[in-house]
Amino acid sequence: MLILPFFLFVLASCSSDSETNNNAKIELDFWTLFGGGDLSFMEEIVEEFNNSQDEIVVNMPAIRNSDYYTKLVTSVAANRGPDVAIAHTSKIPELNSRGLTEPIDDFAEEVGLDFNEFTKNLVEGTNLNGKHYGVPIDTHPFIMYVNNDLAAQAGVLDENGNIIMEETPEGYIDFLLKIKKALPDKIPLAISNAGADPFRMWWAFYFQMGGSPIYSGDLSSPDVTIDREIAIKAANYVRSLFHEHEIVPLNLADFYQDFQTGRAVTMTTGVWATGIWETTEGLDFTALPLPNLFEQKATWGDSHTLIMPIKENTTREKQLAVVKFMDFVTDRGVDWAEAGHIPAKKSVVESQEFQDLPYRSDYAKVAEYVALPNKTAYGDMSKRVFEQNLDLAWTNRESTEKVIDTLIKDLENLVKK
Repeated sequence: MLILPFFLFVLASCSSDSETNNNAKIELDFWTLFGGGDLSFMEEIVEEFNNSQDEIVVNMPAIRNSDYYTKLVTSVAANRGPDVAIAHTSKIPELNSRGLTEPIDDFAEEVGLDFNEFTKNLVEGTNLNGKHYGVPIDTHPFIMYVNNDLAAQAGVLDENGNIIMEETPEGYIDFLLKIKKALPDKIPLAISNAGADPFRMWWAFYFQMGGSPIYSGDLSSPDVTIDREIAIKAANYVRSLFHEHEIVPLNLADFYQDFQTGRAVTMTTGVWATGIWETTEGLDFTALPLPNLFEQKATWGDSHTLIMPIKENTTREKQLAVVKFMDFVTDRGVDWAEAGHIPAKKSVVESQEFQDLPYRSDYAKVAEYVALPNKTAYGDMSKRVFEQNLDLAWTNRESTEKVIDTLIKDLENLVKK
């Protein structure tokens, strides 16, 4: 039997390993917070990416939405995090302040990902101190839905099927009161009277009224700069829908179901509901921007972005693969728009393929004036402070003046911790 010298055996083994490594794909772990329809659309995009080339394979494990950010922060801090992950724009400053995110500008330039191709205010939301810490894939703003059959019965549609409404504070209320009078057994406006959605409406009207930023200055130690008078004025307007005009019934058990089953004529919520309504048999609806009732164009919104978490044992080759994947996902914005979201890349929104999608093009322009949350490490905590305090106004347990004063005090205490 021929026995090879030991050094030749080692050389042959190394050569074999090298060939194996050269032929191996770069594997990326991709974490998302999506569920339901959103998840299935993203799974399709990932599958399409994996089938489009032979160099990179993206794995997408299931992560529970309820504790997604906790798991993300913990895993990245322990150097066991994903290579690429979804994060809301509002969450990026907090992740960055903890040292958990990687700027991607250098990799983007090498790959050919151009930040100028994205809607300006969305990409600006990922820019911290001159560096981009995320690539936006969408915006998901707060908009308005109309049940066309009920609106026609109420006499608030013209011959072309457009709503008849003067876009002023009084005009919006008159529009809803006309529905209330014409269809007394229906809900003119379906919205919860606690939690996220009435807060989002308040946010939209606050910035439509020209409200100043909630915070200013340093990302980690900001000053509270909310405009008290405008905050009270916006709260009074939203509160009047529940109490003074009794347009919104109190304590709706499920305002989504109210709209879906034809009990509500209009509804306000995020664009993610579009995918639900268009798969609801017999529901003829229109999706519209939230009316701009005051001086400025604005609505509440956030953005899903792709971020590159810090990872000690990564390589530049792997980081470039991450950004190639990011670029691919943003180019597939039409596929992602099936979930109802507005794609972040301008060329996608302008494409005929997107324009041909039902409903989405009707509210796509909203992306240009979404009032994104302030860049602050206190984004999530601030949202809870807003909702807890404003709920007292919607339920008429406290005056709006007291609610806003307590809100401001709570925000100031929050950022001083």
